[in-house]
Amino acid sequence: MSLGGGEHSARLSSRALAGGLVAVALWGLAPVATRAVVAHIAPLPLLALRMGLASLVLLPWALPVFRRLNVRSAGRLVTAGALGIVGYTLPVTAGLQWLHASTAGLLLASEPVWVMLIGRVFLSERRPARAWAGSGVALAGVVLLAGPDALSGGGHRPLAGAMLVVAGTLAFGAYTIVLRPLSTVHGAGPATAASTVVGAIPFLAFAGTVSGTRLAQLPPADWAGLVFLGLGSSVAGMVLWNRAVAIAGSPRVSLLLYFEPVVSVTGAVALLGERVTVEMLGAGLLILAGVALASAGIPAEAADEAGRPASTDVSRRPDKRHVGWEP
Repeated sequence: MSLGGGEHSARLSSRALAGGLVAVALWGLAPVATRAVVAHIAPLPLLALRMGLASLVLLPWALPVFRRLNVRSAGRLVTAGALGIVGYTLPVTAGLQWLHASTAGLLLASEPVWVMLIGRVFLSERRPARAWAGSGVALAGVVLLAGPDALSGGGHRPLAGAMLVVAGTLAFGAYTIVLRPLSTVHGAGPATAASTVVGAIPFLAFAGTVSGTRLAQLPPADWAGLVFLGLGSSVAGMVLWNRAVAIAGSPRVSLLLYFEPVVSVTGAVALLGERVTVEMLGAGLLILAGVALASAGIPAEAADEAGRPASTDVSRRPDKRHVGWEP
């Protein structure tokens, strides 16, 4: 009887981890899809469509949170929505007009370091020396990736795109910290859904910029990209990730996040024909090594919140990490 229960638990955990891997793949392909679609639709109309679609699907999960809000938590939710949806998606989408998706995917991998730095500055959170050493290594990779490599072959626009992506990553780092208390009270999934719905509201002001004529002229591939961003990355990714964290635990599932930049680079090469240089790979390895070193220097309880979203939290995706997810 106990053996059967153990086997069932193992199978459930394996399926959950497989779902978590799918979520990481969906998030990793988001910069690739954004880069492809933003070439034909301006960032604001694109985001109005993407976040509008995601919000409609996530609204049922968000309603219980809205019903239980008080004035203070409502203010926190609005702030989280502004940081995580507007502050993250707008600069990243705008930056991908001028930046390769592969470079953006590697820059986004530095998010845990920004979460740690923001926590130190605003919350006086203490971290061991190893965590700071890892942060330094990761930031060196960011500078290498956003500096000379971004400037080679495109003037200053690639550098501007890199800075926008980094700014979006910073905003998401702040989002994970602001949303943390709400994720603790309501659960990461509902809190993330609510922040997504609230954060999508400002984009409604730009719904009029969505041209019906322009949409009618979009090729099927761009429509597929829009649906993927709205339902795949922003909705399915969250659901699968939260389920994985809830069943298999945040420490195990969080390791899957190291595959996200790999998916971004691979997808950019295979689907967009981008070229990956030795310098870019070196910078990406620095970022991943730095994040790994920084994470190894963070206590288990804090590690969840320095990573990324999960079910009750995921530093960036909701889960047992307490936060949200990467839209």
